[in-house]
Amino acid sequence: MHQNYIVILAGGLGERYGGIMSKQFQLINGMPVIIKTIDKFLQRFEPQRIRVVINPGHIAHWNKLKLDYPLIREITFIDGGEQRFHSVKNGLASIDSSDNDLIGIHDGVRPFVTLETIDGAYTTASQYGTAVPVFNAVNTIRIAKENQNNALNRQYVKIVQNPQVFRSKIIKTAYCQNYTPDMLDDGTIVEMAGYKIQLCQGNYENIKITHPQDLYIAEGLDRLLDSSSIETNGKIYGNSYTKIL
Repeated sequence: MHQNYIVILAGGLGERYGGIMSKQFQLINGMPVIIKTIDKFLQRFEPQRIRVVINPGHIAHWNKLKLDYPLIREITFIDGGEQRFHSVKNGLASIDSSDNDLIGIHDGVRPFVTLETIDGAYTTASQYGTAVPVFNAVNTIRIAKENQNNALNRQYVKIVQNPQVFRSKIIKTAYCQNYTPDMLDDGTIVEMAGYKIQLCQGNYENIKITHPQDLYIAEGLDRLLDSSSIETNGKIYGNSYTKIL
């Protein structure tokens, strides 16, 4: 029987976000983005199966969050690295897994991933060894290169999401490669190691909060989906009903 793990990346400095506070700590209707993300995975994982990769410079902020949201106290926190690649590698190294265990990688600023997307990714990876959630492109897309630009048939264009899930042996082997700037995501890195990527269904709302205006979209989605009812220092957390002891 294999075990399922998840590595949540929450160490970004938010250069593209442009705010004083990193985007994972920004509030969606009064609650930090990263807490909403972690709560979603606590509905599927025991705390000991979760790794959260953080920036060592954010320790004081995390300690404050642990006081406000005791649900994260039992989770293992790992220091991130220079690039996303190194942060994932640190997270993987912290998991003592067997070859057939499944490990997912998820951006901490994607709080609206559905349980159906999570379940589908792990089910797909269990069968095929790899799983990358996607959804169909809805916009017309053009590739601009040098002095030319060409339209792509959006029928064949897929928008990539998280969590990307892999058998432990596959993802750990892939991350033995040396880092190069064209390692765009975990699926790309696994593909570079010679493995085939299996696509599975994502969900449209599973946006990555990258720019300040994304928060306005996130707040609207949050109200629409009513995705969490976590109470600071309350008795329950969202749908996971994790009691404060």
